[in-house]
Amino acid sequence: MNKIKIPILFSRINRLQKKHLNDNLKIFNLESSQGIILLKIKELKKITPTQLVDLGVIEKPAISKTLKKLEGLGYIIKSQSNQDARSFYVSLTKDGERIASHVEEFLDKLDKKFHTILTDDNIQEIKNVLDYLEEKEIKKS
Repeated sequence: MNKIKIPILFSRINRLQKKHLNDNLKIFNLESSQGIILLKIKELKKITPTQLVDLGVIEKPAISKTLKKLEGLGYIIKSQSNQDARSFYVSLTKDGERIASHVEEFLDKLDKKFHTILTDDNIQEIKNVLDYLEEKEIKKS
């Protein structure tokens, strides 16, 4: 019997969500990670690139290129930090707000689909496992 590999299960869930979100965002010329960034900016109003990385929304090597694309598409604007001249914040434009709302609606629909498949106990178990893994900071081996 084949042993189920938990990291592969998590990867499959992530890939499934990305595929559906990518398909949904094609009309805006965006990928799932960019849509999630817009949604996080919407939630927090304004945020620094470092904060986006710290929240796990995007990897550090990709942040500059991704924000530049979103700015070029007119979805975000940058504003200089008053505390540190080398730092800046990003916030959404009207178009960025519209797309972030679209992403939010899509994720809500996807969430409802998951809730029809999973029981509350299943969901709590998944959350407990993820909380535990984050707490223990399991390292790559």
